[in-house]
Amino acid sequence: MGASSKQNVCSTSNYIKFIMKKLFLVFAILFIHSCQTIEKVDSIVFDNQQLSKFEISSNTIEIKEIFEKKFSDPYIGHTLEVDPSQRVINWVNDNFYNIGKENIFVISILDASLLQTEFENTQAKNFDEKINYKYELFYLIEFNLLDDSRNLIATTLVETSRSTTSGLYISINEKENIINDLIYQGLKDLTLESNILLKQYMSDYIL
Repeated sequence: MGASSKQNVCSTSNYIKFIMKKLFLVFAILFIHSCQTIEKVDSIVFDNQQLSKFEISSNTIEIKEIFEKKFSDPYIGHTLEVDPSQRVINWVNDNFYNIGKENIFVISILDASLLQTEFENTQAKNFDEKINYKYELFYLIEFNLLDDSRNLIATTLVETSRSTTSGLYISINEKENIINDLIYQGLKDLTLESNILLKQYMSDYIL
């Protein structure tokens, strides 16, 4: 009888040790995963000097924001310190140079939307978030060259889009950097495509 009781005690003790090891393993995995999700993201620097530059045969350069900015979900551009439209304006102000004595070069921003939506991550593993954020950026820019009577000489339309994702539970700083990187990469796409199309449709006026 005594031997049986001793065996039961040993069996219970071993079972408790087994459970403790399992719990320790689970907590260790969760801790490692949580450390990975708060990994530091470097700040994004918007350097227009790294983007395409243009010398335009025109007397003046005009910039127009034609699209209607939206201030409700899923649009989030208005929540940023510098929105996607202003990034385009900054690029134009820094990188477009008028060198002629006649003609008017008009840049119209038809769309510069930034959207945030939730989606189900069907590829998520056991400890990954099942619901993620998706960020989408859309640029649509029209370039028009007019004579001094505002008659159209040449025109081209440039359209680009990009998207990226993140978890729901990230720091404000990390989210800001993810969005800024999306905008900067989208701006690079826009400038490269603009370089191609302006040289194609306005080659006589791009120096």
